[in-house]
Amino acid sequence: MELRLRRDLFLAELSPMQGIVERRTTIPVLSHILLKTSPKSLQLAATDLDVSLTSSVAAEVESEGALAVQAKKFTEIVRSVVAEEIRLKVEDDRTLLIQAGKARFRMHGLPAADFPSLPTVDGKAKMEVPLGSLRRLVGKILFAVSGEDSRFQLSGALLKIKAKSIELVATDGHRLALIESPHEFKGAVEDSVLVPRKALQELLRMEGDGNVTFRRGEHHLSFSVGGREMTCRVLEGSFPDYDRVISRGNDKKAVLDRKPLAEAVRRVAIMTGERNRGVRLEFAGGELSIAAANPDLGDASESLGCEVTGGDIKIGLNPDYLGHFLDAVETDKVLLELKDENSQCVGSPQAEEGKAVAGERYLCVIMPMRI
Repeated sequence: MELRLRRDLFLAELSPMQGIVERRTTIPVLSHILLKTSPKSLQLAATDLDVSLTSSVAAEVESEGALAVQAKKFTEIVRSVVAEEIRLKVEDDRTLLIQAGKARFRMHGLPAADFPSLPTVDGKAKMEVPLGSLRRLVGKILFAVSGEDSRFQLSGALLKIKAKSIELVATDGHRLALIESPHEFKGAVEDSVLVPRKALQELLRMEGDGNVTFRRGEHHLSFSVGGREMTCRVLEGSFPDYDRVISRGNDKKAVLDRKPLAEAVRRVAIMTGERNRGVRLEFAGGELSIAAANPDLGDASESLGCEVTGGDIKIGLNPDYLGHFLDAVETDKVLLELKDENSQCVGSPQAEEGKAVAGERYLCVIMPMRI
């Protein structure tokens, strides 16, 4: 294998691979990137066996071949050199010579035959949506995906394709985030599938102005944008009946300024402990009092003005859960709907002219805590 290519274009395709490769693995080749030539380009691939990413970059190919190289160090080399052009050449089948200006590196690699076969997802596209729109939707629910791998059916988000909208839902059992956004799909077939957490994280890292094309196979999903394609395994299992979790009888409603609320919650939460991570919210007389007490440290409190209807109420909430929701909201004001201290808090944006997407539905359900 021998070729020349532009460093900036090469680095743009190498960087997204870093989120895919496994750094700590008992299978050495999973920490590598596969480099494989075609007549006019260099193909790149990375996988952890669950999530894979492929892309390509234009190159002047003098001789074809393939080699897997350690991803982190190889990317560091390409990033560190300053020459506009990089030359790659495979020597003695296992060594890659990297030349950039007067800099020369030799890296030992692994045979391309050792690299896992990557899944292919064929068939008609399920949907096509602007990458920026999909990233925005993912960002509004990702924080609610469970981090516990033992709860595999919660370690991803439910993606629902409807006739005129996209819906994403995530929950870890203590909170739930849901967003439904209007989108017109020509000839789309309604479908729902569980997308794993790592695939969602990689979607957030994807860059570009084009559309994402989504396809579904028997066991894998494909998200393609430009020349890049990410594939991932479908999460097996049944997602909870989330409609039953969303309380619809909350008669107490509070409208608050989002940014001051987020800052006050963050300050008061400094005094909470690791084991008892909770703050008390007390709504009374047009004012919200936020308080926390720690027997080992002391206590903290702060008050904010708010619009409250339906009566006074106290409730304990995890400040991190509330903070994640407030960070995801785009409007200046938020609405908190409450019932009593033992019922869920339902948060949503308080729509303002020019601040919310028409027809969009976004909410976050947070389970109460005993304080």
